[in-house]
Amino acid sequence: MLVAGVAAVGIALGLVLTNAGGGGTAAAQEVTLQPVGSTGQDPFTDSVTAQPPASAQPTAPAATVTSASGAVSGSTVGLYGGTKNVASCDVPKLAGFLAANPDKGRAWAGVEGIAPNTIDPYLRTLTPVLLRADTRVTNHGYSNGQATAYQAVLQAGTAVLVDPHGVPRVRCACGNPLLPPTNTGAPADFTGQSWATFKSQNVVVVTPAPAPITEMVLVDVHTGGTFGRPGGGTGENDTTAPPSASTSPSGPSSGPSSGPSSGPSSGPSSGPSSGPSSGPSSGPSSGPSSGPSSGPSSAPPSSPASVQSLSSPGGGSSHASAAELSPASGNGPQSPPS
Repeated sequence: MLVAGVAAVGIALGLVLTNAGGGGTAAAQEVTLQPVGSTGQDPFTDSVTAQPPASAQPTAPAATVTSASGAVSGSTVGLYGGTKNVASCDVPKLAGFLAANPDKGRAWAGVEGIAPNTIDPYLRTLTPVLLRADTRVTNHGYSNGQATAYQAVLQAGTAVLVDPHGVPRVRCACGNPLLPPTNTGAPADFTGQSWATFKSQNVVVVTPAPAPITEMVLVDVHTGGTFGRPGGGTGENDTTAPPSASTSPSGPSSGPSSGPSSGPSSGPSSGPSSGPSSGPSSGPSSGPSSGPSSGPSSAPPSSPASVQSLSSPGGGSSHASAAELSPASGNGPQSPPS
């Protein structure tokens, strides 16, 4: 009897050690779902969003990504949206609050890896935008005098500030500092308040653009068109998006970067507004274009762009070409000044 009991204990212990050695299933990581208008847990500040959530939330669904991890470069055209000439976040209000509350200011600066006395100039390097896809981040609340990190998914339509490489750094509904997410390959246990369009396979992870972005090309959430916002801009200096940044569904947007950079610069780039004299950009008059009508053949759409398509807020599907989506495609700066 004693021998049988010892044997049973030994078998049970062996099973426990086998599972502990890596044979078992990894525990799921808790990831909090945060809708557009929610401040979330332990917010740093009151909302510093400069637009009402109802008008800020775009109708576009989440991005369709090509990689299993959902990684998307911060320079991807169509990843972010906004309203032309209107900033989605009140940067001076956030800077003033953190200066008036030094304990929170120190904790906030510690997350971002900066000195507390540089919060204001740092914030002015960030660009206010709206997410156009549900986005995974490391969010931070404030509790007991320190920042508390947790994994979160921010709903498309959320107002954020992004850094010069296109990575979200602040959630404006709560003033919380953000960092890139961790352990994105681990199983996730999604908690909190979900939304009707949420699908875990559509969640994106923003990776830094390989070079600083001088002008972000944003999708207008009201019109579906595009416009340019200088890095660190507040909306006052928004410009008409260059033709090379078009999100027209007709493929590689009417001959980007071949010939003069933006021939028919007056009016929409895709129309024949300038008549036959506009040469390089529209019409079949550009010599060796005997193949399909998609202008340049030097940027095949099989390039590893992170986002295949984003539906425009206006309704129809809008596709960015591989040349437009890939900042390292060798076509020069991805968004030249207008």
